[in-house]
Amino acid sequence: MNRNNGRSIAVRLFTLRDYLYANADKTHPVKVEDIIKHYKNKQFENASIKTVYNDLHALQGDEFDIDISYDEKSKGWLLHNPPFEAYELRLIVDSVQASKFITQTEAKRLTEKITKNFGNGRRLNLIRQAYVYDRIRSKNDGVVKQADRIYEAITANRKIEFKYFRYTADRRNPKSYTKKGEKVIVSPFALYWSSGNLYLYAYNGKKMLFYRVDRMEAISEPLHDTREGHDQFSTKSLTHQKAKVFDMYSTGKVYNVKFRCHNHIAPNVIDQFGKDIMMMADDSEHFTFTYPVDISPPFFAWVATFGHSIKIVSPAPVVEEMRKFLQKSMDLYKDDGNT
Repeated sequence: MNRNNGRSIAVRLFTLRDYLYANADKTHPVKVEDIIKHYKNKQFENASIKTVYNDLHALQGDEFDIDISYDEKSKGWLLHNPPFEAYELRLIVDSVQASKFITQTEAKRLTEKITKNFGNGRRLNLIRQAYVYDRIRSKNDGVVKQADRIYEAITANRKIEFKYFRYTADRRNPKSYTKKGEKVIVSPFALYWSSGNLYLYAYNGKKMLFYRVDRMEAISEPLHDTREGHDQFSTKSLTHQKAKVFDMYSTGKVYNVKFRCHNHIAPNVIDQFGKDIMMMADDSEHFTFTYPVDISPPFFAWVATFGHSIKIVSPAPVVEEMRKFLQKSMDLYKDDGNT
């Protein structure tokens, strides 16, 4: 076998492998005549039934280890070890579609990119919208590509800079930038998913803070300056911090909060604090539990959501903060004669 012929066979085998990956699985067979047609579309004009069977046999060898078998019922070949199972691909597509961090345009582009290499039989099962109730998507189209610079900076142990903003009610100036529009310089340590949003956990020179990535603009390439805050990150590592932070709103005021709850909100409590919390029966209709919480307005708002079904029992400072939070809300709705 000359070198050019050997190279041609290798290219053809990779072509067949990719065709099987795209079109076959345990329930979607491919037929020999379809493979021949695909070969000819790829300029392998002399491909025959014998060529295909030889190539299928070669793919089952140690070099490729493709697990295929002939199905008598369909008269086609099944693939038993695809690189992704159908449910795994659907999970990837649904995750992209469900993410608030990704804009609708970017979600559509990524979904098409994931599915374009799959044949019609498998593609039809993947091209679908994952409808998520009350989903508000990011408006920042460049955020996905720019977020990769954060990963690069973390890997390189370098700082990054960016502009940070919040949306306003002013249609002419819908964005309000921190530091009067000057760039923020931080030491990035981790990216953290919460409620469909992506957050950067970084050291700003004084303390560790969370930043919404879709509210970051003009994220730089990794800077020359080495990261600071390693000690602070190691003591407040995301994988080890025990305090519950609500909506990434960290105040640093952490208390062991005791709650008394009605039994019917147990699922909500587990969703928020995890299934491993110790829920103790208080009476036939209530339970109590204690958990360290970084108290903040979003935390008090979460408690208020359940009305009489949940109560903060202790400590006294948190009970008092909850009273103030509720009083401010009540003051807002006092009848001042202008209604």
